[in-house]
Amino acid sequence: MRYPSALVVALATLSFASASQAATLPFASTSDTAAWQVATNLSDIDGGPFPTSGFVTASRVDGRVTEGINWLANNTSGSNGGVGNWTQFVFRQSFDLTGFNAADTELEFQWAADDSGEIIADRGHWVPKFSLNGGALVPWGTGPTYNFGPVVTVNSGFVAGLNHIDFFVQGNGQTDGFALKALSLTASPVPAPASVGLMLGGVAVLTGLKRKRNC
Repeated sequence: MRYPSALVVALATLSFASASQAATLPFASTSDTAAWQVATNLSDIDGGPFPTSGFVTASRVDGRVTEGINWLANNTSGSNGGVGNWTQFVFRQSFDLTGFNAADTELEFQWAADDSGEIIADRGHWVPKFSLNGGALVPWGTGPTYNFGPVVTVNSGFVAGLNHIDFFVQGNGQTDGFALKALSLTASPVPAPASVGLMLGGVAVLTGLKRKRNC
């Protein structure tokens, strides 16, 4: 049986939509310094407050690399005057989901932070945390954070258009910083209006063929 050309186009469109559901989007590791912003607050407060304004491009810490990924801080030394000069950081990356479905977006990464909030006098009490688009703070967990931890999967909290993810890190003033290994950012494209029309047209053709066979 030969199918009408409209049906062939509709089926091809449906096939393309299925094949493109896992589009890979740009998301940078901390080796890409230009992708990261940092806001910094130097204070005597152990565990806050963390700055939410005054972001500038983060600096790569000279000579400090973990598993091939560079560390970032507010300066190239990663030092803010020595142990006891508590420094609160927010490291931010923004990314655009325009044209993609926020509801089925998934981000995977590994990260590290210095210091680690081990309830030790010179390492502070703040456990590093991250937040997507100003949502709930997600803690690192327990134990030292100086090396990359397990893979973190984020699959909710995304919005249409511009998104941002923030990492809240406390430094003790000596070897401060943050590192991230980006693994993937995937989302399905939102069908273009023309594609939707073709799909609807294909459905109409299928419905007509079914009615014709039933007559």
